[in-house]
Amino acid sequence: MSHELRTPVARLRFGLEMIGDADTEQARRKYMDGMDGDIQDLDRLVDEMLTYARPEQGSPALNFQLLDIDALLDQVIDELAPLRPEVHLQRGDTTSPYEATGLVEGEARYLHRALQNLVSNALRHAESQVRVSVRSGPQRCRIDVEDDGPGVPEEAWERIFTPFLRLDDSRTRASGGHGLGLSIVRRIIYWHAGRALIGRSQSLGGACFSLVWPRRQVQAERTTS
Repeated sequence: MSHELRTPVARLRFGLEMIGDADTEQARRKYMDGMDGDIQDLDRLVDEMLTYARPEQGSPALNFQLLDIDALLDQVIDELAPLRPEVHLQRGDTTSPYEATGLVEGEARYLHRALQNLVSNALRHAESQVRVSVRSGPQRCRIDVEDDGPGVPEEAWERIFTPFLRLDDSRTRASGGHGLGLSIVRRIIYWHAGRALIGRSQSLGGACFSLVWPRRQVQAERTTS
């Protein structure tokens, strides 16, 4: 669980440092507002961890809404980019045959958590680049998060979303393992009737984590996975 707490705690530490360097009241207020958001994020994260720890209760009550997935990705990038400014975190090409490119149905809070986990994971392991891309088709939406780090051995792809898994390779030795981060991602995308996938980035050379889920959701009770 400490693995999952690192991102909001790191943002709080960053905010404290920036407050000390701020030269105007407006700048200080901006960082204080951000820290207040991080505290709320910590509170939500604890709630989600408790939800994960009780699989017998099934999925939580999901409030599916029509979401602008492009705006959600931009929000996650803005939140996480300052944590490793030496890594170039960028948006990839967005492709869709639809006029409303980024509109998909989903649960905003949980999709935000899943995307945040994937992007922060990529930032931890990247050497210099992370790229986030979204593609919307007639039925499904796909998000790819790629990095130029050491990647994940192919023999571990089937196990990578296992809770508390620690792989004995250069990717996880540097960061202390994957903790609950990727298993929470898989759980969230399962609630959206989708899948979490792992592969190799063809352009950056590191890992490529993907989320694929229907653009339209059926309101139905699902058991956890």
